[in-house]
Amino acid sequence: MHLLLLAALYMQHGIADDKEALKYIGCASAVLQGDFSDLFGNYLKYGAYVLFLLPFVALGIPALAVVPQIILGILAAMALGRFVARITNASGRQAGKEVAGNLAMALLLFCYPVQQWSLALYTEAFFTSVSILFVERITRHQHPDAWTIFLALLTVFARPVGMLFVGPALLWKAAQHPAFAPTKAWLPAGYAAVLLLAISLPGIRAPQLEPIVEAHIIAGFPRDAGAMAQFHGSSILEAQRFLLERHGAVEWALLFLRRAASLPNLTRPYYSTAHNLLNGVWMLLYPLALWGLWRWRGEPTVRLVVAMLVLQVLLVGLTHDEWSGRFMVPLLPWVVGLAALLSANRTGKNALA
Repeated sequence: MHLLLLAALYMQHGIADDKEALKYIGCASAVLQGDFSDLFGNYLKYGAYVLFLLPFVALGIPALAVVPQIILGILAAMALGRFVARITNASGRQAGKEVAGNLAMALLLFCYPVQQWSLALYTEAFFTSVSILFVERITRHQHPDAWTIFLALLTVFARPVGMLFVGPALLWKAAQHPAFAPTKAWLPAGYAAVLLLAISLPGIRAPQLEPIVEAHIIAGFPRDAGAMAQFHGSSILEAQRFLLERHGAVEWALLFLRRAASLPNLTRPYYSTAHNLLNGVWMLLYPLALWGLWRWRGEPTVRLVVAMLVLQVLLVGLTHDEWSGRFMVPLLPWVVGLAALLSANRTGKNALA
């Protein structure tokens, strides 16, 4: 049924290998010709995906990369199922764990806002899959092994926001060790430090900072056009300082809230009605996810999921949302997982029985 969904998407839209995809394909072509300047320059933060495309670009059939992307997506859905099953099996609770895990897997395999990217040579499908595989593995094994480290590197170098998955997960893992015995403030402080590091990194190119400086909520729709001419920084933090000085604290705070609120909105006014309906129906998972979170808030892995989601929302609040809603795609599997927790009660009784 999952493959039938993908077949329907293919018949409707084909494989997206244009626009941003051309940049990754072009970088892969340059690497095959011995030119690594783009890979270690503009595309270092997406380097894992460029390397993933290499064999298919070498064959002259880049579109063939969607096949391993689909396989990775299925493996990631299975991993999400295991992740949810382990939460509902905590402290020896058995009843309902198969239902919760299988429900999470099935929901992800049919989640249109996620699966539409399986047939695109953009980083979303690859990044979403490897980040799920990484989080599931690091929360499963007592000590990170070679595969965990490999998945961590793939996640960090598939998209810049990968560090907001890997950093919190590593801190969370360290906090599980008795030797650290963290205070209640230790772990949140660590998460905050990861976000501060992400927004402080210098060397971000001007076109990437322009939507922040010009007060875009969704990239491409400036509210302060031309402001970039007066900005000379190279980090998100410097862009935030510029916004504060230019607009004041109240306007800055409102801009932050509008950007953050835009992230979970899967619809767009310039989408077709059908597309908005296909995307929008999945927003019904949000209240279910909040309910699942409330019920299982005491589980450590649930707190890790919350930390990762909150950091991503904060980052979008400090930057901008994306015109196609792609920034929400890697977060939806965790929303699915939290919602699936409702199928198993904390008492161990199967909620769907």
